[in-house]
Amino acid sequence: MEKRYAVAALALATLLAGCTSDASHDEQTEYLRTMAQRGAELHAVEKSRPSGSPGDAEECSDSYENIYGGLNGHDAPHVGNYDEKVALVKEGRRLFMESCMSGTPSSAQEASREPRRQNS
Repeated sequence: MEKRYAVAALALATLLAGCTSDASHDEQTEYLRTMAQRGAELHAVEKSRPSGSPGDAEECSDSYENIYGGLNGHDAPHVGNYDEKVALVKEGRRLFMESCMSGTPSSAQEASREPRRQNS
């Protein structure tokens, strides 16, 4: 009976360890691309509305805050520490804003950082 609990505990520990691992460089870049795409999509939505104002910086900023609401309201992948998380979210916001104002997804490739070393 105790062996079964040990196996269950080991499986749970493995699952939790996988959930807290840092996002790869590719996952971070994909997040940035997604934010740029969402900004461009918002521009298109605003453009299609009769009272919309596509490309308005204040409108884009307000929309970003309403949708993502700062560090806790986003879907950014997990990164190593708070400073890295802040930098990733800020970069995502910048790409969202540029894309929202221009109507074209900004390139996340320009903004991508050097891959971080994974702790092994």
